[in-house]
Amino acid sequence: MIRQLSVFFSVILVTSLSAKDVQPVGVGGNWKLVEAFSDEFDGKAINEKKWDHRLKPWGERSWTPDNVWQKDGNLHIRARYEEHARKGKEYFYKMGILRSRQKTTYGYFEARIKGCDRFPGLCPAFWLYSYGVDRNPDYPHVTYSEIDIVEMQQNNYLKELKGKAPVNHIDCNLHTRVLDENGVEKWIRPQQRPDLCAHHYTAPWDPRDDFHLYAAEVTPDKITWYIDGKEVASAENVYWHLPMAVTLTMEARPPLIKWANGGRVPVPENVTPEGFPTEMVVDYVRVWERIDSFDSPISSSKN
Repeated sequence: MIRQLSVFFSVILVTSLSAKDVQPVGVGGNWKLVEAFSDEFDGKAINEKKWDHRLKPWGERSWTPDNVWQKDGNLHIRARYEEHARKGKEYFYKMGILRSRQKTTYGYFEARIKGCDRFPGLCPAFWLYSYGVDRNPDYPHVTYSEIDIVEMQQNNYLKELKGKAPVNHIDCNLHTRVLDENGVEKWIRPQQRPDLCAHHYTAPWDPRDDFHLYAAEVTPDKITWYIDGKEVASAENVYWHLPMAVTLTMEARPPLIKWANGGRVPVPENVTPEGFPTEMVVDYVRVWERIDSFDSPISSSKN
């Protein structure tokens, strides 16, 4: 029995050490794994000291904690059909979100994800975003930073195709809000600045079929996206300098919702239970700090 316990604890130790020692896929350099934003999802329950999955709904995004769980070494985030009302408005789907309790700005962010079965209508995503009153004094005009490491299965309309994007169109976009010369807050998004904010990769595979690696390196000067260790896009880092939360979500997309009045609203005539429930699956999330080039301490700011 003692020998069995010894072997058991040795396996745990080796697994833990190997997870800490592993390096980002596809990029060189010397990296340090940041535990506050990394998770192998091997436990029986969400690590609530590290992650928040009980966020209040945002508009049509009806987050509920029962749509996020861990099983067999994976994180599962579900979307399900369920008619419900909030503040006198009718909604039709409930989904899940996992958001880090701490925030960070620069580093290498990697997750191994399998998309959901339902297409079109849902978007599994891995992203970083700022919220609250956090500001960077070196960039006083920036009020919001969002880096979409991956948004898959969006099925958005593409001018170049004169139609909807296919399932293998992988989006890697940027969003920000800045103050103009008059102090008025303005959005800068892929629609306004496609040269800076709109990026995509046409995959030779279907993201619903298997796990793939989605990653981005964020430095003070540049944002670079990687898929399966291959660089697929890059952009100058003009506005993305605020502390951001590491986030995984399932969200509704057209035809189940539409953009209206600066937000998203359900489209009741397109509501359907077909294809629900469905879920995205995440093998792990790992975040590293580069320690061999620039001084980029990981922020530990909390909510």
